[in-house]
Amino acid sequence: MRWLNLLLIAPLCGLLPAGCSARWSAGDDDDASFPADDDDSSPTDDDDDDDDDVPSECDDVPGVDTVPIDEGCTIESPIETTPDLQIDWQFSDFDTSPSFREVMMTPIVVPLTDDDGDGVPSDGDQRAILFNTFSGTDYSNNGVLRALRGDGSALLWSVEDPAWQTQPDSALAAADISGDAWPEIIAVSEDFHLMAFDRFGAPLWKSTAEVPSERGGVFVADLEGDGVLDLIYGNQIYDVAGNLMYSGTAGIGSNASRTEFPTSFAADIDLDGVQEVVVGNALYRPDGTSIWANGEPDGFPAVGNFDADPAGEIVVVFSNQVRIQDDDGTVIHGPVTLPGSGSGGPPTVADFDGDGAPEIGVANLSYYTLLDGNLDILWSNPTQDESSSITGSSSFDFDGDGASEIVYADEFDVWIWDGLTGDTIHQGSGHASGTHLEYPLVVQLEPEGAPRIVVGSNNLSSEGWNGITVLTDSGRSWVPTRRVWNQHAFMPTHIADDLSVPASPDMPWQVGLGFRENEVTVAPGLAVPDLSLQLHALCTEQCPERITARLRPLNVGVSAGGYTVSIVSELGGPELASVSVAGGQPASTLGGVLEFDLDASYAGQTVHAVIDSVNVADGGQVEECREGNNTLELTLPTCP
Repeated sequence: MRWLNLLLIAPLCGLLPAGCSARWSAGDDDDASFPADDDDSSPTDDDDDDDDDVPSECDDVPGVDTVPIDEGCTIESPIETTPDLQIDWQFSDFDTSPSFREVMMTPIVVPLTDDDGDGVPSDGDQRAILFNTFSGTDYSNNGVLRALRGDGSALLWSVEDPAWQTQPDSALAAADISGDAWPEIIAVSEDFHLMAFDRFGAPLWKSTAEVPSERGGVFVADLEGDGVLDLIYGNQIYDVAGNLMYSGTAGIGSNASRTEFPTSFAADIDLDGVQEVVVGNALYRPDGTSIWANGEPDGFPAVGNFDADPAGEIVVVFSNQVRIQDDDGTVIHGPVTLPGSGSGGPPTVADFDGDGAPEIGVANLSYYTLLDGNLDILWSNPTQDESSSITGSSSFDFDGDGASEIVYADEFDVWIWDGLTGDTIHQGSGHASGTHLEYPLVVQLEPEGAPRIVVGSNNLSSEGWNGITVLTDSGRSWVPTRRVWNQHAFMPTHIADDLSVPASPDMPWQVGLGFRENEVTVAPGLAVPDLSLQLHALCTEQCPERITARLRPLNVGVSAGGYTVSIVSELGGPELASVSVAGGQPASTLGGVLEFDLDASYAGQTVHAVIDSVNVADGGQVEECREGNNTLELTLPTCP
C-alpha cells in the first residue's frame, strides 16, 4: 500500500492547558468584570471590550469551513490488471423469428423497464441490451430489432412487422427525445429511412427523407444548447419527429474507400458553446452550412485534444491512412499509412499509456495499431478482419491506473490489450463475425460487481458464437463504470444516466475522457476521505459533574465519509463517549462542533479522541489515504 503525504492543516485551537479551558480570560483592554457577562452597561466599562461581538468557544456554534483539499489523497489500486475473463451468459435462441439470430452491429445498453416502480430510469431498474438481428447470410434486409434484459434472463420484445424492419448491420441510438423521461430508440430501415420506437418496441415514426447510406448510425445531440434535440446522420440533421431539417454538402463521416458507413457526430470543436456536426472533411453548423470544408478525402472521424490549445482536433481514418485536423480544418499531422492493408475502421481515442495525453487506436484488415498524438506508431498487433477491414473498438481503464485498455473483436477472437505496451491481456476464442462497423463495448449491467463486455456475434463467414455474449471477470477485479452505452460514436459526456441529453455538455477532452471510451465512476484512490479531529474547546461550566470536550471533524480527502468518533481513556479501552455520523464529512471541510460530556473524575487526565471513517450502514471500515492521523490526545482541565 502506498501512502501519500497530506497537506497539514493547522488546528484552530491547540491542546489547551487548564487555564485556557475557561470561557474567556480578562484582557488588558477590558474591565475586570467576568467576561462571559455582558458588561457594556457596567459603570466601570471601558467601552473597548467586545463581549457582545465574540462568543465564548464553549457556547459558539461554528459553521462548516472550507479548507484546502489534498488532491493527491489516494490509495493504491486493489485492482488486478490480468482478468480471468469468462462467459457470463449468452443469448441466441429466440422464440420469435428464431432464425434471426445473427448480430453484426454494435449493441447499445439503456434502461427500458421500470423494475423498481419509481416511474423513471434509476439504479433499481434492470438495463436492456438492444441490437439488430438477421437470418443466415442476409445482412442487408429484413433486420429484426430486439431488446434483451441485461441479465440475459428474457427477451423483452422484438419488432417483426415487415414495415418496420431494420437494416441489420446499421447502428442504433437511444435517448429521451420525447421528454417523457424514458428513452426512444432510433434505427435505420432497410429502405434508407430513419425510424423511431418507444421503449416497448412500438413504432413511432419513419422519416420521409432518405438517408445518404443505410449502414451507419444516428447520433443524438442538442446542437445549439437550447433544449431542442437533433438527430444527426451522415451530413443530415433531423428533428426528433424525423423531419429532415438541413443537409451538408461535403462528407458524411464515412471512410473514403467504404462510403456506405457514415459515423458522424456532434462536438463543440472550437468551444464556442455551439456544437458542430463532425465528418471527415468538413465541419457543419447546426443549420447544415459548412464552417469549413478542407477538400480532403472523407473518413471515419473521432475527436481529442492533440495540441496545446484548448480546442479539439479531429482524427480521420480513410483508405488505410490516418490524419489529424485542427479545429479550422488544417491538417496538422499525417496522413500516415497504417501497417498492413484494408480500409481502416472508426478510431478510438483515449489515454492508453497514462501520460495524460490521448492516443489513437485503429483496426484494419490485418493489424490493430496504436498511434500517438503526432501519428507515430507505438505498436501494432496482428489480427484478422479480411471480410471488411473496418471494425471499430472501445476502451476502458479496467484497473483504474490512469491508462486505458483496448477492447476489440475481429473475425474470430475478442481481445484486450494493454494500452502502454500492446501486450495481450486477454484473447478469447469462440466469437465469430463477418464484420462491419461493430465493436465490443464495456458497460455496467448490474449496479454492483464488475463491468461486462457485451459482444455481438454471427456465423456469416465462420462458425462460432451468434447472438449476444456477455463476458465478465470471474474475480470481479475491475473498477465500476456507467450503466449506459447509447450510440456508436459514444462519448460519456453526451448522455446522462437517465438517457436525457445534456444541453451544454463538457467535451470529453476537457474532462480527461476519450472517444468510444466508458468512464471510470469509482476509481481506486479517487474516492477516499482523510479524517482527523481539531480541538475547539475544553469546557468546565458543568463542573463538578462533567467536563465537555468540543471537537470538529476535518476532512482533507477527496470524498465524503461516514464516521464514528469515540473518546477512550486509553487506546483500545472502553468508550467514555461516542457518536456516529452516517451522512459523513464532505471533502475539503472543517465541520461543526461535536460535544462530548465526560465524567469529571477524569479531570487532569489525558484521554484519546479517535475518528474512524466507516460505512455506518454496515459498520464496515473505509480505508483512508492516511490512517495515522485519526487520534487526538486531550489533556482534560481540572474543575475550577
